[in-house]
Amino acid sequence: MKKTLLYIGIALVALWFSFYTENLTEKKKREEMKELKPEELVDRLMRDSLESLKERAVAFDEFLERHDDETFVKQHGRFLGIGSPAFFVVKGQCGNVRVENDEIHAGVGDVSLTIPLRHVFGNTAREASGWFNIDDFQNTMDFNAVSAALNAYIADKCKQYKQRDSVEFVGAIAVEKGKRENSFKLIPYILR
Repeated sequence: MKKTLLYIGIALVALWFSFYTENLTEKKKREEMKELKPEELVDRLMRDSLESLKERAVAFDEFLERHDDETFVKQHGRFLGIGSPAFFVVKGQCGNVRVENDEIHAGVGDVSLTIPLRHVFGNTAREASGWFNIDDFQNTMDFNAVSAALNAYIADKCKQYKQRDSVEFVGAIAVEKGKRENSFKLIPYILR
């Protein structure tokens, strides 16, 4: 009798974990997003999700103080994989601004910040945003195409930047784990 109850219990547990439920609206949205070209996907996300990205961004001053703190990195950083840098979304304002070689160079205390205005490369903006999951793409070429489209979108928006004494930003920064830095490259989502 005990064996029968044990087998019934195991069967019920197996049956329970065989099914899952999913919000139909979220499923339809995810399926719709898969059908979009990389440029359309980036355009939609930058239009619809930029405010939520801004809300979860870490204040740049706090980031500067704690970017090498393991707890802070786990709480606010995103990782592509084992050994990847930590990617952060930060927001803030800084002065001492000068534009040189299609880049903004600014300072916050003894920290220097470089913001590219024309040549935006890499995966920093894609990874920091958390908008894209590699498992949602058929291959790495498609995943990298989204990164290229996002970088092109950002570079296009940066063309509108006009020289000022200070700059306000929401952007992405990559930091090697446990490394204390005083010079950062920021890829801007928002630049004013």
